[in-house]
Amino acid sequence: MREMEQLNRAVTVKKLYGELKARNRSCTLLGIGPVSEVTIRATMQLAVQRRFPPIFIASRNQVDLEQFGGGYLMGGTDQERFVELIESACREFGYSGPVYICRDHGGPWQRNRELDGMIPVAEAMDIAKRSFRADIEAGFNYLHIDPTKCPHPFDEEDLCEWTVELERYCEQHRKSLGLGELDYEVGAEDIQGGLTEVAAFDSFLSRLTSTLEAEGLPLPTCIVGQTGTLTRMDRNAGHFDREQAAALSVAAAKHRIGLKEHNGDYLSAPTCRIHPELGISAMNVAPEFGLKETEALLYLGELEQKLIGEDWISREAGSDMGALLRRKAYEQAPWRKWLLEEQKGLSPEQIAENELLRYAITRVCGHYVFDDQEVSKARGLLYRNIDEFQALDQSAAEFVHRQVKQAIEFYVDCFKLEGVNSVLPD
Repeated sequence: MREMEQLNRAVTVKKLYGELKARNRSCTLLGIGPVSEVTIRATMQLAVQRRFPPIFIASRNQVDLEQFGGGYLMGGTDQERFVELIESACREFGYSGPVYICRDHGGPWQRNRELDGMIPVAEAMDIAKRSFRADIEAGFNYLHIDPTKCPHPFDEEDLCEWTVELERYCEQHRKSLGLGELDYEVGAEDIQGGLTEVAAFDSFLSRLTSTLEAEGLPLPTCIVGQTGTLTRMDRNAGHFDREQAAALSVAAAKHRIGLKEHNGDYLSAPTCRIHPELGISAMNVAPEFGLKETEALLYLGELEQKLIGEDWISREAGSDMGALLRRKAYEQAPWRKWLLEEQKGLSPEQIAENELLRYAITRVCGHYVFDDQEVSKARGLLYRNIDEFQALDQSAAEFVHRQVKQAIEFYVDCFKLEGVNSVLPD
């Protein structure tokens, strides 16, 4: 196990919720998808300025052990490197408050190859345990246990049994290392469409909490509930249901658990502002921040093309960032999973020839290829060209950073997060 820096991991999210409740302060915590190093750094700078706790949510496809395929973030990231990156950002911006390094959708079948291969339950559970073990040893302090992607037939009893087995394993390993308490999040959504009704949601929680308490295991801090949100392409293609959200919040609170909402990207300000009063404890946002960074790079690419057209630089000296991102995103990114329903029936030829759709795919999926060697090299060249001729009143890197930071700040404002760290005792 690596020697970890003294990040503030002692204050669990569960304890933070308790302090907020004691002060009658309502807010919705923000789970931030670490889609790039820029997003991590922008979050940390904002956390210092607005005094709220950064919560980074990494899926297994983004961050995992090399033996399971590594992660697509930052050129192939495992748990230790991911935590080191966050620690580095803390040092850079002087952040000393609580930091939550979260495994998002941890568990069996959560990597594409495991799901597509329909691997057996026992094998999938063993892989999940080894991945969680690496999370804990690297310094993750919040684990989402989610066996709901099972490609085989299962029922509520199976889901509960697998969740308890994985939490039991994580608790045993945590204690063997002498580490402090962890927060747990459990899944309540699956690819078969179950656990969406309040009655089923409550039934699962009743079964799960009674089993955990009987074994002396901690109750989860949050449970994922479906509120109607659905992120597709550059929009929220679902329909946020306020009544459903409120009902799920009440059902979760009855069991002393918070409601966690996923797929929150691209919701409007009015919808986001009512989240705290609806009792939604936390919401995840991820691809939206990648889109904002990609849009910033495409804008810089357009500025560079103007410099070329006005003979400030030669065409050969340009980065050709727009065309490069367009090609790489289409060739390498998993863009099919983001298509709208009406786009899924298009043939590969129709998609390839549709300029508007190809541009949309670039905006939505550009972040998947940020660490491609050609893209990384082109970004450096693009920044140098923009900065050399002062095409902006700030550096190119700062422009991109600010675009992402502003997107995060939107949620900080809507969710009433400013000053949340002040509720914690010194």
